[in-house]
Amino acid sequence: MSANAAIPGTVREAAAGDPELRKTIKSEVQAAIEAFRDQAVGLSHRIHGTPELGFEEFYSSREVANELRAAGFTVTERAFGLDTAISAVAGEGSFKAVVVAEYDALPDLGHACGHNMIAACAVAAAVGLKHVAGQLDLTVELLGTPAEETGGGKILMLEQGAFIGSDMAMMIHPAPFEDASPSFLASAGFSFTFSGRSSHAAASPWEAANAADASTIAQVAIGLLRQQLPNDTRVHGVVTNAGAAANVIPGKSGGLYGIRAQTLADLEALIPRVEACFTGAALAAGCTVELDWEQTYPNVVQSPRLASLYQRNAETLGRSFPQDAEARAFRASTDFGAVSQVVPSLHPHIKICDTPVSNHQYAFTEAASSDRADHALIEGAIAMAWTVVDAALTRICP
Repeated sequence: MSANAAIPGTVREAAAGDPELRKTIKSEVQAAIEAFRDQAVGLSHRIHGTPELGFEEFYSSREVANELRAAGFTVTERAFGLDTAISAVAGEGSFKAVVVAEYDALPDLGHACGHNMIAACAVAAAVGLKHVAGQLDLTVELLGTPAEETGGGKILMLEQGAFIGSDMAMMIHPAPFEDASPSFLASAGFSFTFSGRSSHAAASPWEAANAADASTIAQVAIGLLRQQLPNDTRVHGVVTNAGAAANVIPGKSGGLYGIRAQTLADLEALIPRVEACFTGAALAAGCTVELDWEQTYPNVVQSPRLASLYQRNAETLGRSFPQDAEARAFRASTDFGAVSQVVPSLHPHIKICDTPVSNHQYAFTEAASSDRADHALIEGAIAMAWTVVDAALTRICP
C-alpha cells in the first residue's frame, strides 16, 4: 500500500519509525514545492517590485492570498482585525504548524530585508505541506503578518488569538550567511519631540529655547552612555526634524530612536537610562520633551529541537553551516519574538549574498530578487516544510 492510500493516522505512526516512508513523504513535499517554483518566484518578484510599508501591504497581501486560494487553501483576508493580515488553512489534523509570511518593506530602501522572499518561501512551504497533510495528521496554517519593521503586526495578531494553540511556528529570513538558530534581541522604539521657543537667530536669539540643541544634547548623552552599556546592547536613532531655516532658532525638533538588549529584563533596565538622556537634554536646553513608545519586541526563543531538524534538512539540500563569526555577531530584532514566547518556534537565516552586503542596504534590496535569492527561497521552503514533517511525525518540538 502506498503512503497516499493508507489511513492517515497509520501513515504518521508508521513513518515516525520508518526512515524510508519518511523519505517518501519528504519527496512528495519536495516535488510539490518544485512544481510550484514559477509561482513562488513570480510572487517574490511581484512583491519586491511593489514595496509597501507596514499596515499598507494591500497589494502584497492580496497576491499572497490569491496564490494560496488558487492552491486550495481556505483563505481569510483582513484576519485578526488587521487589513493586511492573512490566515490560510489546509488540513484538519491534530498537529498544527504555522508558517509565517512577512511582506512589509522599508522606507526608501524597498525590500532591503527580503520580506518578499519570506512571503514566497512561506507560501511554497505551505503548498508542499498541504499535499501530505492528511498523511501526517497535520493542519498547516500560513499567517501573513503585516508591519514587522515597525508596528508589531504579530503582537497585535497574538492579542487577537493568532498562533495560540499551535504546536509550532516557523519562518525563514534571508541574510548574508546561514544560521539555523540566530540570536535576536529584545527591542523597543520611541519617537521624541522637544518643544521650546523659536526666535530670530540674529535679532533676538536670547528669546529662544533651542529645540535643535536639545536633540543634539540627547544624541551626545546617548553617545556617552554607550561606553557603559553591556555587550549586545544597542541604542540608535535619527533626528527627523530640527528646523527649516538657518535664521530661525527652532522651537520644535523630533525624531526616532530604538533600543535593544539581550532579554526583556535587560531592556527594561535600559529604558530609564535612555529616557534620562532625553529629559536631561530638555532641561539643559530649556525645553520640554515627549516620548511616545511603540510596541516592545521580546527576544526570540529558538527551539533547539526545531533548529537541529532544520539544519539537518538544509544540509541534505547542500546548504552548509560553517562556524561564522559574522553570523554569530549579527544582531537584529523581530516581532516574531513575541510568538516564540508562547509557541515552540524557529527563525533561521538563509544565505542569499556575501558580506559586506547585508540587510537594510540598497545592495541587499538587489540581492533579494537575484537568481541566488530565487534558488534560496525554494531550498528554504523545502527545508522548512521538511522540518514541519519531522516535527509532525515525532510530535516533539520543545
